[in-house]
Amino acid sequence: MTRTQADPELDFYGSVVSELKQPLTTISGNAQLAKQLMRTDPDRASVALDQVVAQIGRMKMLLGELRDRARDTEHEEALFKT
Repeated sequence: MTRTQADPELDFYGSVVSELKQPLTTISGNAQLAKQLMRTDPDRASVALDQVVAQIGRMKMLLGELRDRARDTEHEEALFKT
C-alpha cells in the first residue's frame, strides 16, 4: 500500500505509533537509570521508577482510548450497514 497525503487512516496509525513510542522510550531510559543508581543513589533511582510507573499509566490510557475508538468505529459501521 502506498501512502498518500490524503490517507487519514495511515495518519492515524502513524500518530498512534508515535504516541506509544514516546512513553516506551521514557520507560526504557528510566528503568536503565534506576538500575544503575540502585546502589549509589536510591532516592534518584526511586524518582526514575516513579517516572516508569507514570509512563506505564500513560500507555494504559492511550491504549484504552485506542480500544474505545475501535469499538466506536465498529458500532458505527454496524449501525449504518444496510
